Amino acid sequence: MTEIELVKKFYEHLATGDRQGAYSLLSDDFFLKQAASLPYGGEYIGVNGLNDFFKYFSAFWKEFKTLNTDYYFSDNKVFAVSKIRGVVSKTEKIIETEMIQVYEVEHQKLTSAQPFYFDTTLLTAE
Repeated sequence: MTEIELVKKFYEHLATGDRQGAYSLLSDDFFLKQAASLPYGGEYIGVNGLNDFFKYFSAFWKEFKTLNTDYYFSDNKVFAVSKIRGVVSKTEKIIETEMIQVYEVEHQKLTSAQPFYFDTTLLTAE
């Protein structure tokens, strides 16, 4: 499986609610870093960390989906450029924006992810 196919498979598992399938694609010390200014910001390590992240993420978003994604690969990194749409739980506000997620891949496992939202103000404004 190519590095891009690995990231696509990760997204497919998450989209269908198959966290165990998604987690099987991660290294044991997988590292997710979200911008500290986000409601679910912080650093999350391993499966336990990701479970914590999804708890905070799910509390913030009533609905969240990726509308389309383009993938690029360089060295050991996959860049997933996406348009996203979500509904904020607390306010029912609909948000559409773009983001880039940078994944690092080693030995056919995802070792880290870091998203960069094009407009984080949309995610933090009430």
